[in-house]
Amino acid sequence: MASNEFEQTLELVLDAGQTMLENGGEVFRAQQTMEIMARSLNLEDFHVYVLTNGIFASARPEGGESRSMVRHVPLISIHLGRVEAVNELSRELAAGQLDLSGARRKLESSWSIGSTPPRAERLACVVGSACFAFLFGGALAEMLVAAVAGLLESVVCQQFGKRRINRIFTDIVAACLCTLWALGVSFFLPVLDVNTATIGALMVLTPGVALTMGIRDIINADYLSGAIRLLDAVLVAGSIACGVVLAWLAGRGLGAIVW
Repeated sequence: MASNEFEQTLELVLDAGQTMLENGGEVFRAQQTMEIMARSLNLEDFHVYVLTNGIFASARPEGGESRSMVRHVPLISIHLGRVEAVNELSRELAAGQLDLSGARRKLESSWSIGSTPPRAERLACVVGSACFAFLFGGALAEMLVAAVAGLLESVVCQQFGKRRINRIFTDIVAACLCTLWALGVSFFLPVLDVNTATIGALMVLTPGVALTMGIRDIINADYLSGAIRLLDAVLVAGSIACGVVLAWLAGRGLGAIVW
């Protein structure tokens, strides 16, 4: 394998792993996929260590010394369509159906798979919040209040995301506005169960994916990545709690909270 081809091959494998991590793929799956691709592309002495937010890989070209590459993956979103596209790419490489240039084209095409439109995300938050309020015992009033709160949360998350505002601050503001809305409605509609409406709306903010993947990483003996994901889940949950407390303090008056 020529030096230029070796560099392109190693870059392709790391790009595939980074794509999986960036879009919500599990750590062990990203590592396994990279190892399959490296074997299929005849990378010698390929070694890789994957963390939640980083990839460390090395390989040795024919007759040369081992070379290493590092990738930082700071932001993680959920786009399982891209994860599946990379999985399919690795399967086709293993079956000998793709060469290096074909694999590069297919990987780049996976990057162009569109995300969920903002309107669809807002609709999902509205419907999800209302359904969660119903599951927690809410009536029509709680469902409607939770639906509007879900819309507020989705708008805040989308606008703050465009401006790359910190996730922790975003969750605090979203949870605070959601709770303030429920408290405001309860002032005019005393029969409203504020707790049910608020909890229903807050469920769409909870870090379910991070928590699940953290536990799964720990079960797979990847303790460092699992601990990172669990810490992320705890920080998000704490941010939501802070937003709710701030709203209660503002709505009921400092030192006079009525739960």
